[in-house]
Amino acid sequence: MAAETMSQEITRQYSQVFNKHHKPKILLCTPEITELPEGMGNAANLVAAKGGGMGDISAGLVRHLSDSKEFELHIVLPKYDSKIKHMAAITRKQIDQLAVILSGRGIHLVNDSAFSYLQNPYEENSLHSPIRRSLALQRQVINNLLDYIQPDVVHCNDWMTGLIPAAARSKGIKSLFTLHNIFTEKQTMMDIEYSGIRPLDFVEWLYFTEFPGNIKKDWKQHFSTNPIDFTATGIMAADFFNTVSPTFLDELVNDHFPDLVPRSIYDMIVQKHAQGRASGILNAPNDTINSKVMKHIINFNKHNMMQKKAENKARFQLEMGLPQSPDTPLFFWPNRLYYQKGPDLLVNNLPYFLKKYPLQIAVVANGDPAIETALQGYAKKYPAVAYCSFDESLSNLGKAAADFILMPSRYEPCGLPQMEVTRFGTLPIVRETGGLKDTVFQMNIANNSGNGFTFSIADRAGLEYGISSAMAFYALPFEIKKQHLQRVMSDGKRRYNLKATAEQYMTVYEKLIREKRQ
Repeated sequence: MAAETMSQEITRQYSQVFNKHHKPKILLCTPEITELPEGMGNAANLVAAKGGGMGDISAGLVRHLSDSKEFELHIVLPKYDSKIKHMAAITRKQIDQLAVILSGRGIHLVNDSAFSYLQNPYEENSLHSPIRRSLALQRQVINNLLDYIQPDVVHCNDWMTGLIPAAARSKGIKSLFTLHNIFTEKQTMMDIEYSGIRPLDFVEWLYFTEFPGNIKKDWKQHFSTNPIDFTATGIMAADFFNTVSPTFLDELVNDHFPDLVPRSIYDMIVQKHAQGRASGILNAPNDTINSKVMKHIINFNKHNMMQKKAENKARFQLEMGLPQSPDTPLFFWPNRLYYQKGPDLLVNNLPYFLKKYPLQIAVVANGDPAIETALQGYAKKYPAVAYCSFDESLSNLGKAAADFILMPSRYEPCGLPQMEVTRFGTLPIVRETGGLKDTVFQMNIANNSGNGFTFSIADRAGLEYGISSAMAFYALPFEIKKQHLQRVMSDGKRRYNLKATAEQYMTVYEKLIREKRQ
């Protein structure tokens, strides 16, 4: 058979294989997912892995896409062997068999030693660095799944999937890149080549640290010396780009964080925004965040909320070693203790707040060792302060028990606790930035509106304004507080839920699918 005829025959048969499916195909690439829907089989429950909010939004998106029946859905995520063995008494051979079973249901597990020993998607590992793990995940997608699945849209999440949109472009596949956090990694073409990926196949869609000129012609000059920026590549190469809140996108476009955001990422965000190819899609809490059914709390609804919150408060005070004081307002810290979240604004001013206001402060979190040490010291010195390392069950109890939570973030791509706690009748105190500004509004008793307390400047005065506003609300008569807390509970899940978030992503998918077909 002549070479040209053979080429045409391969193209014809390949088209027949992938055109027999009537539903558009979506491939979701994520390093973490909280859970998978029941429709994908009981075995799917064993592959869940969560490191942060990305796991929740990935789970919610998959669940609602599955329920919609509009798409043929595929998910690719790492195969965390040790975590699976921890969840079920099965052998490594059975884990490999599980991967085969799940692939038939659209769940594609990346089998690589980079993931085998991890319990958490982002834990440190001396043998397999984050960059090594990201390349292992991307190699499976780029070298195999894009061709095997032929998705209409591939949805990528954060820097660890940043090369995939470039590879998808070279294969005529549409892509969406979602930015959850401002972070990136860099590797040269040589390093990427060593990982088993051929970057020269899609080199024109890679973002190099130094402008490469005619990269197709002069690639040898850049092969081992000019690193590729993963996040900037993902944004540049994707057909559409989104952040996880509208305000965070506005802040990035208007360069609110010049010391935080690398110029490469800033330039690509501005470019995509100018092209009308960017949006902010607000994350939402997992549907399992529900005061009526959650484990490890005394369950309640909006009608018995005041009584049951008091019972949760007593239990939490007991577990944290705080004085059993039902009438003292309880402030809870729900975030990790990193500079971005602003824990120093609380810790550095704790003696001042404790002297001025009759309150209790509880922290269940990990992070900066210096902040942890300071909190341990304050907890020993002040009876009204309690600190404990992060424990999910205790943290959930704290959200249900507290009167208020503190989130004075310096920047916040989205944030979830401020939306979660309203489902418990707990009010957030936040700085007006990113997703916090999109979801928390100042309580206004006269207008029967608002769901928390906000301030604009990340300093002691700003945080004190939030705390003093909360204290004033706490001093209101019981029936007035009850009325507004019930309203906040009702609004919480109705306004911020994963179904609404998933529908916005589906709208982007449909837009890209129409463009591909045209």
